[in-house]
Amino acid sequence: MDKFRIPDLYAPVPAALNPQLRAASAATEVWLDEFRLAPTEEARRHVHRTRVDRLTAWLCPNASQEALTLITQWNAWLFQLDDQFDDDPVRGYQPERWQEAFGPLFAVFDGTVMAGRLARSLADLWRRTTAVRSSAWQRRFIPHLLWYFDSYRAEMIYREEGRIPGLHQYLAHRRASFAFDAVLDLVEIATDVNLPDRLHANPAFADMREAVIYANACVNDLYSLPKELAHEYAFNAVTVISHHHRCDLQEAVDRVAVMQAGYVQRIIDLEQVLPGRLARSGLAEDVVDDALRCVRDFHALTAGNVAWSKETGRYAQVEAEPTYLTDLFTL
Repeated sequence: MDKFRIPDLYAPVPAALNPQLRAASAATEVWLDEFRLAPTEEARRHVHRTRVDRLTAWLCPNASQEALTLITQWNAWLFQLDDQFDDDPVRGYQPERWQEAFGPLFAVFDGTVMAGRLARSLADLWRRTTAVRSSAWQRRFIPHLLWYFDSYRAEMIYREEGRIPGLHQYLAHRRASFAFDAVLDLVEIATDVNLPDRLHANPAFADMREAVIYANACVNDLYSLPKELAHEYAFNAVTVISHHHRCDLQEAVDRVAVMQAGYVQRIIDLEQVLPGRLARSGLAEDVVDDALRCVRDFHALTAGNVAWSKETGRYAQVEAEPTYLTDLFTL
């Protein structure tokens, strides 16, 4: 494997860790056990290496204990789902198995709970989330999550055909596969706001969300690179750039770091003009205030993602054989 160094990433706001981490972590351990999402000792060690509890505490430093616990459990679920495809050398390469795997998950949002640990745990998360979220929020969140589900099918087809997308095509795919549209929806729970559809339709706020998503996707692609190289996983901005521009890994890494800095600068630039643009669009003052609270949390979230990426064992400790995997689509 070629050696490379990740440059210092641009994060102008210091990261902060939520003081409710311990309580949320304990509750998430109980929840994972309840639904048998980490049923073996190897699986539990893998979860502990990932430290999804610390990730959420970094992403949501100001969330209440209840909100932090719910979002931590959502993130734990997303990681468990991701491992079923990214780390499975069979399922991740068979597009014909996508419907079999995701059908029960889609059905949850129609009110049908089928067999399978992932489906039953998703139903539990959805029941508890709808109790604290508006119908407008739910209408936004479901398509974001289903878009993420569909990204696995697209990736399976790429893998089956042996194709590596170009950078622009990859970035469009990455927005779906990163699931951060859904994560930013969950961050609204941490911020304790219910943002209306009219705000989300505002171009300036939509641009802000997009910049946050891509800034964090770049962070993830940089720090997950060792694991993905070891598993010959090509869906990473670094490997896409290296492949299509015929440059070495270090040059590609440096380019992605520049992209990350550009997205962060875009966040800062938009923050300066956002209050005026939102006010001129006719949004109520309290809606503008809630939007700006979210923007402040977006800054903390991005810095927190960098902090977690440096400390997690998810990418630093690469296992040749994923012995921690258990089929979570079954009972």
